[in-house]
Amino acid sequence: MLKDILPDFLNKSISFLKFDDLCELRLRLSMPITVNYKNTYYFLGANGVCNENDAIICTNEILKYIISKASNYSVYAVNDELKEGFLSVGDGIRIGITGTVVMQEDKILTVKNISSLNIRIPHQIVGSSYKISKLIFDDAGQVLSTLIIGSPGVGKTTILRDLCVQINKVRRDINILLLDERLEISSSVNGVPSLNVGTSTDIICGGKKDFNITNGIRSMSPNVVIVDEIGSTNDIKAIEYAMNSGVSIIASVHSKDIFEFQKKYEFENLIKSRAFKRFAVISGINGKGTIDNVYDEFLRPILRYI
Repeated sequence: MLKDILPDFLNKSISFLKFDDLCELRLRLSMPITVNYKNTYYFLGANGVCNENDAIICTNEILKYIISKASNYSVYAVNDELKEGFLSVGDGIRIGITGTVVMQEDKILTVKNISSLNIRIPHQIVGSSYKISKLIFDDAGQVLSTLIIGSPGVGKTTILRDLCVQINKVRRDINILLLDERLEISSSVNGVPSLNVGTSTDIICGGKKDFNITNGIRSMSPNVVIVDEIGSTNDIKAIEYAMNSGVSIIASVHSKDIFEFQKKYEFENLIKSRAFKRFAVISGINGKGTIDNVYDEFLRPILRYI
């Protein structure tokens, strides 16, 4: 799908790179185009990575071309996504967008004069969550509520995707509800996942996390809900509702480390009540999804991976 939204000359440039190691493509108006390749940023030139002087400069025509292709030539049809600052395309690719926000009475109407795109490319890394998955079952074989902590772009979504698979391998009788708000985890196309999320996983695509959590529990009766990037007050309330309903939650949150996470006032009650039984901190030190440590409900380290 990536090749379907890029101009031919950019596809040719990327063809010199190994696709499995390509994580992001960043385009900033009038600036050199960069790629996150093998967890390092490089300039992109006609023959792959290059120095700054040989990099392809992003033009307004390039940005318009990508948005037009990604929206299937109808920007109006994807305006709801644009207002959220992203576009989802096939294969789980998400395009982050910046530009001029048009507002009316405190409501976002659209985003125009688009100036930057961040094209994020997901990859299935089988077994990436294995070390975490060994620690999230209690003695009765039930899944413990777990929070995946990490900075943006370090592989939290990759870990969540693989946890669906690992849980399914251990307990095929556990029903998982995956909330794929931005179509990144399952890469679903017309309701069918392009990436492996296990055979006991039901998927809700799009929508809002809080609404999907409460309504998904009522409609699907899951044992586990998996959701990416929580943080708002409404998210927390929905998670508390789920836990009080006997449903385990596996979620991710943006934080550099366990110490920064503890400063987030939104999670104060969840930390004090010890609702989450496991906290896994990941980084990109040795590639995406590097597990730094796993903590119990008292925030005590129970295992460390160097």
